[in-house]
Amino acid sequence: MAFAVPVRHYKPFLFEGCPLVWLKRIAVSLVVVLVAVFAVLRYQGVQRLAAYTGGGLARPLPDAARWAGQSCTVAPMQVLSYNVMYGSAFIEAMAARFKHGETGKGELPWSVRLPEIRARIAEYNADLIGLQEMGTAADVAMIVPPEQYSLVSYRQGSVEYADSALLYRTARFEQLDAGQLWLGNDPELPMSLGFRRLSMIRYVNWVLLRDKASGFTFLYANTHFDNAGVNKDPSSLLFRARVAGLAKQMPVIVTGDFNTTAQEARYQHIIGANVQPPLLANAYSLAHNPPVPPQLHPDKRIDHIFVGGPCHVEADNWLLDTRPLQNGLPMSDHDLLTAQVRFF
Repeated sequence: MAFAVPVRHYKPFLFEGCPLVWLKRIAVSLVVVLVAVFAVLRYQGVQRLAAYTGGGLARPLPDAARWAGQSCTVAPMQVLSYNVMYGSAFIEAMAARFKHGETGKGELPWSVRLPEIRARIAEYNADLIGLQEMGTAADVAMIVPPEQYSLVSYRQGSVEYADSALLYRTARFEQLDAGQLWLGNDPELPMSLGFRRLSMIRYVNWVLLRDKASGFTFLYANTHFDNAGVNKDPSSLLFRARVAGLAKQMPVIVTGDFNTTAQEARYQHIIGANVQPPLLANAYSLAHNPPVPPQLHPDKRIDHIFVGGPCHVEADNWLLDTRPLQNGLPMSDHDLLTAQVRFF
């Protein structure tokens, strides 16, 4: 007697409950995710999505020709630039949580240094203030009184990035326009990465101001160049083309940590030395100051105050404040820089 043995047909599978069709779907999903990640890294997809869904691209710099030929009569302006070193409550909180309070150089926490930084800045009673390494508007307000100064920095929704925050005395100036120029391959793309992929985000912060008493109109810009040469060199060329170039037709004041000394080739790009006279001049070279010690000379420093434009311009009281905290420890890894600028 013959018996029929049933033959079972099994669908191919990798393991129980995972047929091949599902494996294919997982593989396709992984490919899609990898492509999306590549797009974000290569084409800054997150920034583009934010820009094209409401944030918008960066505002264009002013048309300098509109301000050509204006009167140069204006009272002197006290200008201050200071890289405060990690001026962020958020960075301090992260350092306290994950690094035993260390932010990388063994310096005192921001909250400890903050009161003396606030007092030091107040000493100079500046009209224009450029800060570097700030975190948010709240951090800035802790060292520069918001009732006296107006702040310009990048903010879109809940995202704040005040690394190159600038402030102007509200009672003296009227703001006509403001924006950022992003130091990367996409200068108009907010939060654009640097010229090298996954670089630190850097920008030139600018504001168009009118002196209320005289009507004198000028551009004030503040910046913080990256410390990697692959980003600094192209940043200097972009700065020359977009910012220093405005000085051909309108008055310009610039503060910042350029991570560049006057002895480096990129410094010549920054000041527009390919034309004579250069588009921008270092305030130190215009000041009637006694000589400073070699270690304080701006040729060896990376923080600068630049001025330029069709008006005559002079500077007085150029000063690099090297005083430490009262306990003798560094107030920052940079020194406060200030000068009085006069257009006429």
